[in-house]
Amino acid sequence: MDIHSSNYICWPWDIDMWGELNNGRALSLFDLGRYGFLSRFGLMRYFFREKISNAVAGVSVRYRHRIRPFSRIEMRTRIIYFDDKFLYYEQLMMLSDGRCAVQSLCRLAITQHGKLLPFPKACEKMGIHPPPVECPLWVKKWIEAESERPWPPELAM
Repeated sequence: MDIHSSNYICWPWDIDMWGELNNGRALSLFDLGRYGFLSRFGLMRYFFREKISNAVAGVSVRYRHRIRPFSRIEMRTRIIYFDDKFLYYEQLMMLSDGRCAVQSLCRLAITQHGKLLPFPKACEKMGIHPPPVECPLWVKKWIEAESERPWPPELAM
């Protein structure tokens, strides 16, 4: 449940037409932060050995400050909550002046052979025993709001 910190630079090819970090690139950087997190805690070897994968099952991103070319970014990644089905990661992109530029809440599903692998079962396979965590109220409300969202989306009909 520790915080993983990794550092990045916003390169010119990471920017959009407005001269700031592209939204899609921000999501890619969040992916890299999660991979770093998994590697740091030695979980990647289990993923490869057990043929376990993870898939983003939802994400909410809050953008507050522009990230300009050549800005240095410290990304902070942590598991904020987990339930029987999903892991919930909180990730922050911090600017060098200490301001949080971007925050994300990401729900990840762990899969094996293309099927959902319940989180407790995945932990058992990897021989890890995470401590119980209380769901922060804002995360709980996000989970509840997501459960109310229609699927398939009405626009697809």
